[in-house]
Amino acid sequence: MSTVLTTPRLQLESFDRVDEATIIQYYLNEAEHLRNSGGPARTSPAQISDMLASWKHNTLQGTELRLMLIQQHKVIGTIGVSNIVRGAFQAAYIGYNLAENLQRQGFMTEALKATIDYAFNHLHLHRLMANYQPHNLASARVLEKLGFEKEGIAKNYLMVDGVWCDHVLTSLTNNHWTPLK
Repeated sequence: MSTVLTTPRLQLESFDRVDEATIIQYYLNEAEHLRNSGGPARTSPAQISDMLASWKHNTLQGTELRLMLIQQHKVIGTIGVSNIVRGAFQAAYIGYNLAENLQRQGFMTEALKATIDYAFNHLHLHRLMANYQPHNLASARVLEKLGFEKEGIAKNYLMVDGVWCDHVLTSLTNNHWTPLK
């Protein structure tokens, strides 16, 4: 199911609505900047295509939502609501990245607000979890502004650029959540 969200300065579109070559170009342009964001290397078109195939599979399974941040017809970042778990948990992880030259201008806060609203009100999630490396003060500020609460530190939590790194664990809950009827 394709999703489109609109904010004052951005269009957030499901990755399947965006040309694959455009997504590949974004990741290639931002490869050095995103190298420290964790996950598998995304430095070749083939690696990025594999990632997109994984996104498609997970989306079809109902365990993932991937949005591309679009400004003036150009991809400037991504947001993922992933590892969606239903049942008694009703939760997911939220992760994001933004082009290096556009950071500290409020774009990610704006995009995450819209995504959180969608996750709580349309995906009907109760809890979103976001984790960041302790030195990533920009992510810490964004999450704090959005109401995420620190829950602790996870030692050696995620391999980033070949090294196991500690992460600050945060979450945001939907206090208005009720079971679907």
